[in-house]
Amino acid sequence: MRLRSKLALAFALFAAVPLAAALWPVSRALSRALEAEHAARLDAATRAVEGELARLGDLSAASLAELARSEEAEALARDHAAGLGGPAEEADRAAAWALARGLDVLSVAEPDGRVLSSAHLPGRAGDVDPELRGLFAAVPPGRAVPLLVSRAGPDGVAPVVAFVSWSAIAAEGPALRVAGGKAVGVDLALRLAALTGGAIAIRAPDGGALADAAAPGAEDATPWRRLAARLGRIGGAGRAIPLGPPESPIARIEVSFASEGLARARVLVLLAFLGALAAGTLGGAAVGRLLASRVTRPVEALQRAAARVAAGDLEARVGVAAAGEVGELVSAFDAMTEELARSRTRLAQAERVAAWREVARRLAHEIKNPLTPIAMSVETLRDAREKGRGDFGEIFDEGTRAIAEEVRRLKRIVDEFSRFARLPAPERVPAAAEDLVGSLLALFPEPPAGVSIGREIEPGLPPVLADRDQVLQVLLNLARNALEAMPRGGRLGVSARRAGDAVAFTVSDTGPGIPPDDLARVFEPYFTTKEGGTGLGLAIAHRIAEEHGGKLEAVSRPGQGAAFTLTLPAAATSPASP
Repeated sequence: MRLRSKLALAFALFAAVPLAAALWPVSRALSRALEAEHAARLDAATRAVEGELARLGDLSAASLAELARSEEAEALARDHAAGLGGPAEEADRAAAWALARGLDVLSVAEPDGRVLSSAHLPGRAGDVDPELRGLFAAVPPGRAVPLLVSRAGPDGVAPVVAFVSWSAIAAEGPALRVAGGKAVGVDLALRLAALTGGAIAIRAPDGGALADAAAPGAEDATPWRRLAARLGRIGGAGRAIPLGPPESPIARIEVSFASEGLARARVLVLLAFLGALAAGTLGGAAVGRLLASRVTRPVEALQRAAARVAAGDLEARVGVAAAGEVGELVSAFDAMTEELARSRTRLAQAERVAAWREVARRLAHEIKNPLTPIAMSVETLRDAREKGRGDFGEIFDEGTRAIAEEVRRLKRIVDEFSRFARLPAPERVPAAAEDLVGSLLALFPEPPAGVSIGREIEPGLPPVLADRDQVLQVLLNLARNALEAMPRGGRLGVSARRAGDAVAFTVSDTGPGIPPDDLARVFEPYFTTKEGGTGLGLAIAHRIAEEHGGKLEAVSRPGQGAAFTLTLPAAATSPASP
């Protein structure tokens, strides 16, 4: 990852981490606030339901008390005491009274629980109802209590929860009693749901539903409510109000609220935080990238300039303005490259001077050696002539031959130096490897005595891109050196083989080999182990190989001969010749 990206990421994290760290406590505080609000609504709804249930009980008790004081109830009691009313006439009274007063359950019975008339169980007339007898015994008159009462309906007899009270009918003779009240059913559930704005469920002790109702919009059906279900209900499942003794209630009323609004608030706050987090992250990344670009632009320019310098371009400069430590680094780099360029120029000049000094020293040394025998020959000739020696002719012939030989040696030395100093650029054209090897061996139609020549060419070799004359000059120099290394005979080997995308020419001999110390210096100019040698032959051959884009290598083991390999690029994979 580049420095600019790292800095942008760091700024993005710097902006995002505080927001992300604040998200959890704020979310928890929001959840607690929403749960507290939800709990407050449940408490208020529970109080409202309890108040409505108390009102329902009071209403039931008041209705029973008013019925017990009514003239028609007293008339029924007098007629029953006098034996004037028949069972059929008495059985219809409870239904009429319940309908007139809006009571869901109503019974007229004797104190021992024998039923004279029942609105909710007409078939119970004439029988003793244990529930009524228990009510008369356990509950004071005028007090409404929740009871589970059996009521006849279209589908048969089913239990119903009702707030039931009883009152005695004031009359002479054996007293009759009326017991009844209002049922806790669907109508009440609808009224309670409308009152609380939530959902009301009336359930039996076994959990079975006796009645369900919900205020409009209280069902969890909208996307917001489905999202609330995924995020978790807020504030718990609701509140349960027991009906009857708390230790063994006959039923319970459950109050609950849909968490749509609360979930919406929670989700909106979460989305707002996530939006702020995303905006802060993106903003931090953008600011970080902007600031990073001001820092990294000179660094990247410095990197590019350093790469150019590493490639040898000492004219490279950063060329980007920067401040602070980076600016000082840029200035130091530019100053360094300028100094390097000046140093290279001075070094090149010094190397040229040193090279010419070495050439001059070598040339003087090589010329000095032939001049000594020439001077001695001239002095001998002058001395012989002055003395009039009789063998002057013989001395003259011998002296002039020595002078001619040394002159030829001087000419060869000068030619070698001239070739090394002014080696022409190669004119490379495709040349067949077989032709180059053939042209080399054609120069040795009759090998020296005791020497055999071996030739080995790999089939299908590609042509090489080379200056034919210069390559033959290299191969000829290698072959002559090999022959000179075998004065007592041996084997001269010449081979050509494929070497990747190049062709390798190898010239080997079976002479004494090259000592390891000398092997490392064989391509150095002026290094030679031959008497009368200039040390430029292999240096020229090495230079020709490099200018062809190839290489010249030597391997040798003392006593096992030596092998020189010239590797040249194949024409099909080499760049065009200059």
